[in-house]
Amino acid sequence: MASNAQLGKIILLIAIAVFFYYFFWVAILPFMILDEGNPILSLFPPLKYAFIVPTVFGVICLGGIAVFSFYHIWSITAQSKRT
Repeated sequence: MASNAQLGKIILLIAIAVFFYYFFWVAILPFMILDEGNPILSLFPPLKYAFIVPTVFGVICLGGIAVFSFYHIWSITAQSKRT
């Protein structure tokens, strides 16, 4: 099993790789003049998903944080009413 430092380095490398992939997909690829058959285009989904996917993940994350917060606030208020 990896130590915490090694695991942190692996997670950091994955996060950096995902960031650069997304940055290239959104900020550089639309401005490149490429033919339809170019193999670079096969590495990326259509550009419309570049904004839909992060929006969906953001809504899911914010919803999860809201549910977590409401659950704990509700449990604290329920405990204070019992005592």
